[in-house]
Amino acid sequence: MGIDPIRYKPWSGERTGTLDRVFIIAKTFFLQKLKSKWILAFLILGIILMYVFNIIFNALMPHEALDAQTMSSQMSMGFVFSILLAAMVCSDAIAEDLRSNSFVLYFSRAIKTESYLAGKIGGAFMFLSLYSFIPPIIMALVLMGTQSGTSYGSSLGVFGYTIIAGFVATFFFLPISLLISSLTTRKSYAAVGTFMTFFILTIISAIFSDFDRNWRLIDPSYVLSIFYDWLYGLGMPTDIDAGLASVMFSGFIIVPFALLYLRIHMKGVGK
Repeated sequence: MGIDPIRYKPWSGERTGTLDRVFIIAKTFFLQKLKSKWILAFLILGIILMYVFNIIFNALMPHEALDAQTMSSQMSMGFVFSILLAAMVCSDAIAEDLRSNSFVLYFSRAIKTESYLAGKIGGAFMFLSLYSFIPPIIMALVLMGTQSGTSYGSSLGVFGYTIIAGFVATFFFLPISLLISSLTTRKSYAAVGTFMTFFILTIISAIFSDFDRNWRLIDPSYVLSIFYDWLYGLGMPTDIDAGLASVMFSGFIIVPFALLYLRIHMKGVGK
């Protein structure tokens, strides 16, 4: 009886594209977070406390148009909720892959560092948008629908700024949160580390701002609130260097993202 040698057979299926792989990573991460009862409960609590009551109150108050000051103040509220939610959502985004050595599976396929990060950021962004992007849009639409004035030109302008503000609010805390998640294999350490990073920066800002007001720019929440005021055309504090504020705003996004990219790239090549 002869031995039939094992031969490799060519695969006749269609290979998935890069965008498909990114979407799968993002979708899987997003659905995973939706299944977490604790995160979902915290999300609902934040929406109720930070948005639902304010939407009802402002809708019932007389207003001729959608006001820039109202929306800027609303966007500046709830920083603690935003930080805690980002810490909870992003805590295991990369830490779990490090713990389970999933990088071997990810990078054994034709996937690059950019695609991996795009998937993780996309999934986290989709979930955080349920708090930082969609509710402000709903609030703006409700206030436009209940305004007493008939001129909607200025209201549409504020609505457009709200879309930009919501996008920035959703993305702003992601680079730091994901960077810290990439530095540990324990999601509990990543969650605590993320919150403590923002907390320590806030404390440092409060201590040294008595000597120079520009030290307030160490606080990410303060920098973000300045951005909202600038975006809505409300001006900037006169005791703050506008150029330095721009540098700090960009730095809170670019620097941690660059370090995150380097970290993931090194892990992807086995270092």
